[in-house]
Amino acid sequence: MGIAIYFALVAAGLVAAFVLTTLLRGIKLI
Repeated sequence: MGIAIYFALVAAGLVAAFVLTTLLRGIKLI
C-alpha cells in the first residue's frame, strides 16, 4: 500500500508541475 500511495503522490506532483509550467508559459505568451 505504501508504494502505491508514494507512486500516486509522485504522479500527482508531476501532473501539478506540468500544469503550473503550462500556465506560466501561457502567461508569458500573453
